[in-house]
Amino acid sequence: MGEEELDDEVEDPEEGRFPATEGTPGQLASRASYARLEEMARKIPWWEEYLQLRFEGWDWRKAAYMAWAVMPTSRRWPETQEMLAKEVLGLKSDRTIRKWLEKQPEMVMRIERLKVGMLGHHLSDVLETWAKMAKLEDPSAHRDRITFLEHQGIYKPKGAMELSGPGGGPIEQEVRYADKSDEELRKIAKNLGKEL
Repeated sequence: MGEEELDDEVEDPEEGRFPATEGTPGQLASRASYARLEEMARKIPWWEEYLQLRFEGWDWRKAAYMAWAVMPTSRRWPETQEMLAKEVLGLKSDRTIRKWLEKQPEMVMRIERLKVGMLGHHLSDVLETWAKMAKLEDPSAHRDRITFLEHQGIYKPKGAMELSGPGGGPIEQEVRYADKSDEELRKIAKNLGKEL
């Protein structure tokens, strides 16, 4: 577990923390686990992400899991999903987490968006380094120069092909369905994500 403490004194909002009443089976364990989590809050490497998710309205257990899942594996505390489930979330196993993910795909989507957001903080540094490398007169920086110029649309490799429609727009394609069998139409619909 990381030893860095956060400067902010932002508190976890009470609203929506627990999705069930105190008398609901499992809620005593949930509330006891939450109390332990809150005691160590400032030392948890994923606490800021956790608070962000809580302010979005996720209950404490799901917010904790998602914040944990966003962390690079080298920075995760605890190390495994099973340990997180048992030691932090107060669950009997990580099976509950797997069920959440099956029933709420929006959790997976939110985790992915958080991961991209974390990388976004580094984008300006990466671009600056890329530009610095591309400026080097060292032959080892050749690939950086090429990709930089390609990205800017200044250079196109000899073997590159560009396919586009009129005026550089998309290529329009006419698809004829009249000559397709019912089975072929079902496959096409399935690939498009629609059931016939």
